[in-house]
Amino acid sequence: MTSEAWNADAESPAHAPASEAPITEHPLYGFLEACAGLLGDGLDHPEAWAALCDLSAAHRGALRELITGILGFQAPPLRKVMALLLALIEVIDGDRVRGMASLRQLEAHFSLCPQVAGAIFFAERHGDPARTADLSDRFCDAPFVKFETLIDGTVAPCCSIWTQKRLGRLDEMSAEQIWNGADAQEMRESILDGSFRFCNKQRCTYIREDALPRRAEVTDPVLRGVIADHSTALTHPPRWLFLAHDSTCNLACPSCRGELMSASEAEERRFDIIEQEVFEPMLARGALTLSLSGQGDPFASHHYRSILKRLAAHDYELELDLHTNGLLLSPERWTAYAGLEKYRPLVNVSIDACTAEVYKIVRRPGKWEKLAANLAFIAEKRAAGVFREFHMNATIQLDNFHQMPALIDFARQLGADSMRLYMMQHTGAHLSADYARKNVADRTHPLHLAFLETLRDPALGTSTAHLYDVAGWRDQALAESLPSDALRDDADYQAWLDAIDAAIGAEQLGVVIALCVAGRRRFAEPLLHEIEAQALRRLGFTLQASYRDADRARAFGA
Repeated sequence: MTSEAWNADAESPAHAPASEAPITEHPLYGFLEACAGLLGDGLDHPEAWAALCDLSAAHRGALRELITGILGFQAPPLRKVMALLLALIEVIDGDRVRGMASLRQLEAHFSLCPQVAGAIFFAERHGDPARTADLSDRFCDAPFVKFETLIDGTVAPCCSIWTQKRLGRLDEMSAEQIWNGADAQEMRESILDGSFRFCNKQRCTYIREDALPRRAEVTDPVLRGVIADHSTALTHPPRWLFLAHDSTCNLACPSCRGELMSASEAEERRFDIIEQEVFEPMLARGALTLSLSGQGDPFASHHYRSILKRLAAHDYELELDLHTNGLLLSPERWTAYAGLEKYRPLVNVSIDACTAEVYKIVRRPGKWEKLAANLAFIAEKRAAGVFREFHMNATIQLDNFHQMPALIDFARQLGADSMRLYMMQHTGAHLSADYARKNVADRTHPLHLAFLETLRDPALGTSTAHLYDVAGWRDQALAESLPSDALRDDADYQAWLDAIDAAIGAEQLGVVIALCVAGRRRFAEPLLHEIEAQALRRLGFTLQASYRDADRARAFGA
């Protein structure tokens, strides 16, 4: 899609048709109609964002007026497309911060949408000569090597929250049919044509961190052939089997599910089929990376434990990644799987908190003392080289956003390779009642300013911190004007208290809390914790106020 024809044919905005003329006669109606048609599939289309940039500033102004006039009459899908275009016009021609804020608001409501993510990715890099949004010379190997089994029986070509594209169903197709089916080839085509249109460019770490290799840098001979021949139908089998089809877990974390879950008899029968028809043949081929589990816990699942015992008892040509909540990975439990040590597994532990009072809320019914002991054991194994890598991760929301800097410090103290932070997503009905209250990334949330002030903490810029989709919000926090910016860099403690008092007098409790967050980075004063807790209680966040009380007690005594 290009804009040259529209620039050539469009009249100057001063000569636009009168308001009573049919909207179809507007000189930019054709451009808008083309955008709507292209973007109607909900996928990312970088060519649409580029075409918008190619329009002259005058025509973008006319387009803004056109969209503003008809936006309220559109159905939700088209309204989303128009809102994206308006926000991008703001980024290009108007107030960049305001435009980015509008895009972030759309992201809060459409967090899994590759189109919204792609628009933000484009906007973030617009005008920055050091960072390009053009991925046409980049390559991602995931759709050419990965086979990820999901709870619903579908297969994903990549991390299931980095793309919503699914390749087929194990209940209806063989692994071979899925591997080279129409959907798999469509996904690969999106990499080879450089659009990455199915990818969520705000969530994929490799895209966000410019870590995708250039095509000329790919050295693997098989993948070099794929690139040279533009091959979407592959002759080689998957190299990476990621098992995420069993949701059985010993925890019922509120951000993930509403209750404890275990596989039914029917599900166990499906798992047996997966083990026999997918897992065993792939093992036999060798040279495989095996990851488990993307859902549930590998030590809670009967199915996964069966696989682990098989691995422990045999010598496979295998690289093993274990994703666990850590509560069952004790020294005693590990002894039963000691044969796994020959694979030098990577261990990734979901913790979501670094203190007992928060952990008992966000990782129910887990016990912090048990986790802490197991984390120390895992850290010892990492230090000894038994585990090749040790990572921890947390899903960020109302109950733990204040701990982001502490989580990173905690990971560093344990010697973990990284602390990975992800924003909570609306992943199911179990979150519907509380999602708005927990989603501090929403600009309308009473604690959104405090969330942004927390993101400015220097700990989030260290090498231990892997921010994933949190990174976009940190960028926003660093670019936006926040309450602490009203104070001079050399402002003393009394000046800080005066600003807090002024916000209290103005009943701006969100500002009060944000100032306390920023102030605590500069001043070791228990009063800031007390004021923050009081403001949280006045806003109705009683539980969260108790977290601040606990932090104060740890730092300054009861």
